Amino acid sequence: MDIKIKEEYLQQAMELHQKNPVVDAHLDLAGEVLLRHQTGEQEVVKKYYLPHFKQAGMKLVVSSVYVESGNLDWGWENALSQIAVLKKDISELDEVILVQKRSDVDRLLQENKIGILIYMEGLDCIGEDIDRLNVLYDLGVRGASLTWSRPNKLAVGCCKASEDRQITGSLSQAGVRAIKRLEELSMFLDVSHLNDEGFAQVYQIAERSFIATHSGSRQVYHNYRNLTDEQMKVLASQGGIMGMNGCKYIVGSLSGNHLEMLCRHIEYEVEKVGAKHVGYGFDLCDSYSRASAALQGKCYTDRDDCLLDHSQVPLVSAALLQRGMDTELVKGIMGGNFMGYFKGILGQ
Repeated sequence: MDIKIKEEYLQQAMELHQKNPVVDAHLDLAGEVLLRHQTGEQEVVKKYYLPHFKQAGMKLVVSSVYVESGNLDWGWENALSQIAVLKKDISELDEVILVQKRSDVDRLLQENKIGILIYMEGLDCIGEDIDRLNVLYDLGVRGASLTWSRPNKLAVGCCKASEDRQITGSLSQAGVRAIKRLEELSMFLDVSHLNDEGFAQVYQIAERSFIATHSGSRQVYHNYRNLTDEQMKVLASQGGIMGMNGCKYIVGSLSGNHLEMLCRHIEYEVEKVGAKHVGYGFDLCDSYSRASAALQGKCYTDRDDCLLDHSQVPLVSAALLQRGMDTELVKGIMGGNFMGYFKGILGQ
């Protein structure tokens, strides 16, 4: 049985979401826009996302550029296509801007805009050519994870969300160089999807704070995509933030108790590392899966996400409030923490 939200807490959450910044630190938006453009659709963000962003009071959405395994042979070209098509799609929207520097974060609040920040979910597409990070930076990309849940030339990923096994393997020398180059470019580093050994090495190597854009607590639900207590503490100790994933296989809400499990993760993380190191990174994938299926002439009817779409994000905040979390802590978790992080990590 999931949490039933009382009207007073829902109203309180809606007001908070309209008056304070809300951030989703992970959405496969670029890939979905490309998929839908390949089926002949246009104005994808406007049609599928903008109304829900507005309902939730979203101020910043971090869009991944994720190259599917079947596209790795032409991964560089696929990544560039995703970046180009997303930038074109949002360039036609007055309400949306591409976030590339600190002043853009301020502009979101000053001008009541919604920001899209592009980052690479895995760097398979660069191989060992670290100079390609400079090319990506010039195109507006402002962060990266070394790998997705698969090995590449830089690092080894953890197992997929549907699996439950430890995968060993360390960063390569090229992976170490990639971290250094990311820091030189003022691009953020994401450790979601990295295996445990790689996480430990990143902590030893990184000189700037790194984040986990879409990972929960492994203690609350055992999945190698989630962080251990020790990893959570390490992440917090160097100024990082963990964005709460919204995939039921990672949250552990297979019986439908989505809000209950989301709250359990967030409350546990707050208890262990403090609220300022916790945020939202929902990784809502159902719309992406529908777009992918449509391109293949199929119909996707499953549901892997805890939330139907971004319009339901205030339900999470309402549930936290109803369970007794302080309003100021909720404001930080729903967006203030990540806004501060990106403002600090991005270049001028």
